[in-house]
Amino acid sequence: MGEVHRRLPDGSWDGVPPRPYGDGGRRHELIATERYGLRYFEVPPGGTTTLERHAHDHGVVLERGRARVTLGDQTHELGPGDVVYVAPGELHSFEAIGDEPLAFICVRSAGDAAGSSG
Repeated sequence: MGEVHRRLPDGSWDGVPPRPYGDGGRRHELIATERYGLRYFEVPPGGTTTLERHAHDHGVVLERGRARVTLGDQTHELGPGDVVYVAPGELHSFEAIGDEPLAFICVRSAGDAAGSSG
């Protein structure tokens, strides 16, 4: 059966408790199925996500703030509305740059255990 998770005025999601992630950030697991997952991340100014790699691929849409994104040996500066594809096995990390928190939506493909990080 389907589910609905509404965004609350404080930026959290009803029915989805945040979990600590990376350097002072939070992760919300909005959808987790055998086929894909949808997550929402928040990273405080100056904070970073974990530098990691996974067997699965994923796509990221920046919602708020600015980021320095590491993909392998390259870095890119991005802002709201920009999209990132992370290939399977690619080393990656997101750093919040500027004065406001970074927020992004991440869709991950199958092949990731529900408890995995990014």
